[in-house]
Amino acid sequence: MSQRTLRRMIIAGGVVLVLAAMNWRSGQSQTLTGKRNGTSDTRSERNLTGASTTDQAADQEAIRANIARFEEAYNARDAQAIAALFTANGRIIDKDGRQSEGREAIAQVFTNVFAAAPENRIEVYVDSIEFLDAGLAIETGTTKELPPTDESPAYDRYTVVHVKRDGQWQMALARDEEGPPPSAHERLQPLAWLVGEWIDDDGSSVVASTCRWSDDGNFLLQEFKLELHGDEAMNVSQRIGWDPIAKCIRSWVFDSEGGFGQSMWSPSDNGWVIKATGVRPDGTTGSATNRLVLTGGDSYVWETSDRVVAGEPQPSMQVKIVRKPPEPAN
Repeated sequence: MSQRTLRRMIIAGGVVLVLAAMNWRSGQSQTLTGKRNGTSDTRSERNLTGASTTDQAADQEAIRANIARFEEAYNARDAQAIAALFTANGRIIDKDGRQSEGREAIAQVFTNVFAAAPENRIEVYVDSIEFLDAGLAIETGTTKELPPTDESPAYDRYTVVHVKRDGQWQMALARDEEGPPPSAHERLQPLAWLVGEWIDDDGSSVVASTCRWSDDGNFLLQEFKLELHGDEAMNVSQRIGWDPIAKCIRSWVFDSEGGFGQSMWSPSDNGWVIKATGVRPDGTTGSATNRLVLTGGDSYVWETSDRVVAGEPQPSMQVKIVRKPPEPAN
């Protein structure tokens, strides 16, 4: 097949080449190995056209400039500016296969996206730009959508067909697909504020705790030391991680007396609800609903209710935890 025939297929139908590009890409790494839109990765920019190095460099620069304009317009919530980057009959295809053709329809799609998530920002990571002839290029990469809170970012894979008309590069076709899921470390970012040293002191007992990331970054590790009337009463270790089957944060706890338990975490309006079950050293079981209520960057309230131990109801409790102040300077 000639390059001219192939080019006509892309501009007319688009989907055939995009699917082919996706099949080629399916064996590639799903991590963010590409460069941000403003930089160049000569290993991933392939020239199949025989064009001169100078012309090729100028085309790469022009395409990357459009990618940067897309990112800037997205983060400025400018749907019209995004649509202007496409050809008059440009087309986008979302992850569910829905198609929108023409600048007006493309602008409406992004207007809806911005209305649904008005504060989300996007970062674009280009994996490759492949030139098929002097006026045709295929771009593949990953987008990272960042919510305004501590929620995990969302990743999508994408393919864009660029065409050069009247000396200007424009997007003729863009297609999204599901990207790699967030890592375990990213899933735990809403709890990253726990890292540090904390203390509770109600006069008769002291609970001191520390929290740090595991060496691999996939877990939060907490250590609790309980003192009662000045004597060490119990040590507790907790490991907090992401459960990919239950699709939630889960923690596992072990105490120095031989007890153990686990909890399922779910976010609430002002903190977390933690459903806990455990086994005591004597074999009796217990359960509780715990609530972690944020009261500032350096404090939180720990509430426990619905407590049952060995089949007997237990009273509710509430404890305020504060970040341990730094040691005074000598």
